[in-house]
Amino acid sequence: MAVNRLLYAGLLVLSTVFYFATADQPSNWYAWVLLVLMMVLPLVSLLLSLPAMLRCRLEAAMADTVEQGAKASLRLRLNAWRLLPLPEVQIRLNLRTRDREKDLRFLSRLSREDGLLALPTDECGFLAAEFLRGRVYDALGLFRLPMKLPKLEPMAILPPERQPEPMPRLEQFLQMQMKPKPGGGAAEQHDHRVYRPGDPVKDIHWKLSLKTEDLVVREALEPVRRRVILAVRTPRGAVSRAETLGNLRWLSRWLLHNGVDHSIVWMNGEELREEPAATEEDSLKALREACLAPERSADLPWPLPVKADWICPVGREGGSGA
Repeated sequence: MAVNRLLYAGLLVLSTVFYFATADQPSNWYAWVLLVLMMVLPLVSLLLSLPAMLRCRLEAAMADTVEQGAKASLRLRLNAWRLLPLPEVQIRLNLRTRDREKDLRFLSRLSREDGLLALPTDECGFLAAEFLRGRVYDALGLFRLPMKLPKLEPMAILPPERQPEPMPRLEQFLQMQMKPKPGGGAAEQHDHRVYRPGDPVKDIHWKLSLKTEDLVVREALEPVRRRVILAVRTPRGAVSRAETLGNLRWLSRWLLHNGVDHSIVWMNGEELREEPAATEEDSLKALREACLAPERSADLPWPLPVKADWICPVGREGGSGA
């Protein structure tokens, strides 16, 4: 610390002046002892503090996902040799978000007890706690050593669900389409058709065949699996991002509630990412990854270079559905 070093330098100068000023006096040995103590005091402080300085470690933890506006904290704890007092530390921390590259915080006077640093969660996206520099000082604050700092994964800040306006055409998913089940077998849904050569005899519906002039076969049916994609255009700005990702969360939940498996597509930098969403956990995982995408991601290409039965653009500037 600069203040500690200036104070020590001042005391050392005063001790030196006092020693030479009393050189002609019989009690000069007091001044000599004081000067020697001032000269060796930094070395004694360093030797006593060195074990704690070398073993000093910073422990940090925070949640990987939070809701927008919810309380979130960065948990900090200083771990050092317990036989000696904790050394003084200075830590430089940057809380980076999608909209702010620099939000510097300077931490000191940490203890062995868990300390909490409140984190801003008012804007959806992500928050990355980056420890830029850490230094540990001796008892007098004259010498310092670099600290090994932890690395944390960014925290995703999820927006609340927001119903899209205008609403996309979702009624088509309420009517389940059926198709013949390859190979037949057990099924909950069946259809009847005229017997064709090669059909298994066990599939013939004898009662219905007796009422008609032709043999009738009971054909097993299965639901048509349609490939559905929610295409998220790269949201720009905090307001647009909250609206777009909130719409994504609402649409994905609606599709899952109605039994429609789908995929979520977005741009992560220059890479086109696609994640299947068969469960709510899958949907939240994809939403979290979309929140962690960098602000300068490329625009979503349109038409989308993937094949699907229905593509729903999410965001005001998305293309038209296919």
